[in-house]
Amino acid sequence: MKDRKNIALFFCGMLMVSLLFSPFLLTVSMLGLLLLGILNWDYNNIKQTIGFNKKLPTLLLQYKSYYSILIFSFYFLIVLLSAWQTEGTWQPWLERIRIKLPFIALPIAFLGLPRFGDREVKGLLYFLLLFLTAVGIGVSINYGLNFEEINNQISRGKPMPVPRNHIRFSILVSVGIIGGIHLIYQQYFHKNKIEKAVIKAMTIFLFLFIHVLSVKTGILCLYTALGVLCLRYIYSSRKYLMGVLLIIGMISIPVISYLAIPSFKQKMRYMHYDLTQYAAGNGEIYADAGRLTSLKVGWEIFKSSPIFGVGAGNLRAVVNQKYKQNHPEYVEPLTPHSQFIYVLAGMGLFGFSFFMVALFFPLFYKKAYKNTFFLGAYCIFITAFVVEHTIENAVGVGTFTFFLLLLLNHLFLPQNTKQLP
Repeated sequence: MKDRKNIALFFCGMLMVSLLFSPFLLTVSMLGLLLLGILNWDYNNIKQTIGFNKKLPTLLLQYKSYYSILIFSFYFLIVLLSAWQTEGTWQPWLERIRIKLPFIALPIAFLGLPRFGDREVKGLLYFLLLFLTAVGIGVSINYGLNFEEINNQISRGKPMPVPRNHIRFSILVSVGIIGGIHLIYQQYFHKNKIEKAVIKAMTIFLFLFIHVLSVKTGILCLYTALGVLCLRYIYSSRKYLMGVLLIIGMISIPVISYLAIPSFKQKMRYMHYDLTQYAAGNGEIYADAGRLTSLKVGWEIFKSSPIFGVGAGNLRAVVNQKYKQNHPEYVEPLTPHSQFIYVLAGMGLFGFSFFMVALFFPLFYKKAYKNTFFLGAYCIFITAFVVEHTIENAVGVGTFTFFLLLLLNHLFLPQNTKQLP
């Protein structure tokens, strides 16, 4: 059992690294976790025949106890059930199905895996903090070496150079910061108490770094999570003066960042210019204007097919048609930049109802929101869903499913008799 869990921890670490660097390794790590969940063998005797994990059918038969994990399959099923609407080529629908496969595979994997203990979950968050700090230092050094050039790029709407996608990166950084806060709150250290100071330093660094990075999505996600955690702290501790000071600090930091951090200042100025151009009807070449237009188009598509939507496989074609008819000035039509509107347009109210159940049920199941990291991560993902179609690509699906299922495995699988931390 111990060897099996150590291998699972290895794949978990690989998955977190692959979210930034390698879609191939992301697939490998997910497949590794799935195989560990559904198969079983003696790790000390490689000659023994590999067999099916006999624990898994028992857990599946007890599905009422694991709704919070199995309900993730709804994200896959609502796309699967839209097959009847597919018109023309099946390739777009099959692409949606491929991207959503982890919503079937990972719940089974984390249900079949051994339960991750409290220290193991915190160890993974510690690893994430170390990993993101190392990457953040590298990005910061590159920024310092190319200070003027990168600031000039930001002033023209280009992101700071980061591994792969800047939006996915910023969301992962915000998750890492909340994970660091959770470790600080739990007074975690791996071997030496001096690590508590190291964890605090890395969390503060990432908090400053995300403002230097100046990706609006990540900053918005982080502040939403911090705001909710702050309100929960005030409610549970009744320390109202401290709560007021925290809220004042949260409001002040973006203002200070605007005055003190050049990249943040350039990003805010460009955003204002972008929205001004959109208001003037000249937003076809600007990022925020394009996002707002995509929401408008998505809402129009939903209103035209409110019950079942236009079908997951048809959405891209319908979006292109709508842009051609109503917004021909946009050279690159965008699918709705909101997961909520994306689901409404593609699957209608029918699919949206299942989507909302799948989204919020795990948060409230047996008061899972009492876990600091779980609540903070959920706030990050819900906020991301408002401004991005987060789970319409492999990295978004991997980030969303991994962190939430990891905590659900820890909180609700057998042998977890302790109260939520």
